[in-house]
Amino acid sequence: MNRVVFRHWGWGLAAMCASALLVAVGVRSFVARTGDTTPAVPPYDLFWCSKDEDCIRVDQVGCCECEQSGGQGAITKWHRDDLRLFLKGACRGKPVCVQIDTCRYDLQPRCEDHRCRLGTQVGGGDAG
Repeated sequence: MNRVVFRHWGWGLAAMCASALLVAVGVRSFVARTGDTTPAVPPYDLFWCSKDEDCIRVDQVGCCECEQSGGQGAITKWHRDDLRLFLKGACRGKPVCVQIDTCRYDLQPRCEDHRCRLGTQVGGGDAG
């Protein structure tokens, strides 16, 4: 009788060890693929400007476009390709984006304190 009990315990222990090994391998694989948590910060010169005409509105400053719940921004117009290359490296793989349009077409790019920013037209709003 004791041999039968120990045999069942032995198989149970072996099954638990095998399960633990599979979980460990899975976690290690997951961490290896997703463990890079270094934040990606765009270079400052993407946003540098000296006058309003230097800036353009872009509908993607993150991994998702503003039509897919991402953000808009203003950058220096001659750095549009640099932003595209930066996002290509920062947004590896296929990002998960929500199909919600968050674009604001009333915002205009302008240069404030030598930095391109989006804002509403000065004097163009409703006068109550």
